[in-house]
Amino acid sequence: MKDHLKELIASSPQKGISYHDYMDAVLYTPNIGYYVRQKKKIGSKGDFYTSGNVGDAFGRSLARWFVYLIKMCGVSPRIIEVGAGDGKLAYDILVFIKETEPLIWESLTYILVDGSPYHRKIQQERVGMFKQAVSAASLENWTNVNGIVFSNELFDALPVHVIEMYEGALVEIFVTEKAGHLVEVREPLVNPDILAYLTDRAITLIEKQRYEVPLKMVQEYEKIVSRIQSGILLTIDYGYTEREWKEPAHLQGSLRGYYQHEMIKDALMYPGDMDLTTHIHFDTLIEIGKRRGFFDQGLYIQNEFLLKTGILEELKDHKETDPFSETAKRNRAIRGLIFPGGYSEHFRVLLQSKNLAEEARILPE
Repeated sequence: MKDHLKELIASSPQKGISYHDYMDAVLYTPNIGYYVRQKKKIGSKGDFYTSGNVGDAFGRSLARWFVYLIKMCGVSPRIIEVGAGDGKLAYDILVFIKETEPLIWESLTYILVDGSPYHRKIQQERVGMFKQAVSAASLENWTNVNGIVFSNELFDALPVHVIEMYEGALVEIFVTEKAGHLVEVREPLVNPDILAYLTDRAITLIEKQRYEVPLKMVQEYEKIVSRIQSGILLTIDYGYTEREWKEPAHLQGSLRGYYQHEMIKDALMYPGDMDLTTHIHFDTLIEIGKRRGFFDQGLYIQNEFLLKTGILEELKDHKETDPFSETAKRNRAIRGLIFPGGYSEHFRVLLQSKNLAEEARILPE
């Protein structure tokens, strides 16, 4: 990876690459990028956890709500998971529906979309026994979708441009090499797409404030919403509203790495061996959806959403005194997802719908 980065930097006109190009290289370069390498990334032996990998209750809660949408709100029995990763979440959802809803199960199609060949291989091993499950590298074969489209921690992993207000002028942060080390340099902000993003959203920065501009997120979200004719669009991720971006705690942006479950503030460390992530811009997703005819159903904290979708039904009574029994561990994992200060408080759930009756209750009370 270091040789690849050296070539990218040396061949660039200004002998430096944008953070967008740096992230794209270290995360997605075929065969050597972090997300496409044959390397375990999620779980105790990886670099991070997702909600879907903390037991099966998260997936079963989503599945219970999906069943509700199909049975009570007239949503088609087609589920598309964009950025399906290792297929663990899909497996939990599919098993729940198979066990509880035989009629829906027979008509169900579940599409796992992921650009990583390694992940698609793991998906096949995990859910290949289900005829309902289909793996795909992209959404290109699906248009005029009726059903449920969702993602879990997809957009936080996309490349971003990093800008800063420096000595009264907007600059873009680039990555270059000096004395064998990757370092940041500031360049005048001239990218017209970044300038248009800031202008369209009336975004202003104060001195020394950093801000990530998610042009790739906009591009990918546009692809998703353009393919949906009717149904539900569910986005689960961590991020902020524009008001929250202005708070003092966030003035240095949110770009960071995760390496062996340790948060790394220097995004230039461990290139190709470390997950890189940023908090996403929820107001931008809401705005894009409205332009495409989607109705904003609300932005929830994840634990609030899980309580509404029935995660408490996953708790099991037990009389065992062993705190390490499977039932006890599972119940602790569920509590960790719903208690204040727990895992879920870092995540938001954005619900959007299109061409559904307004009186349809999207979240059960």
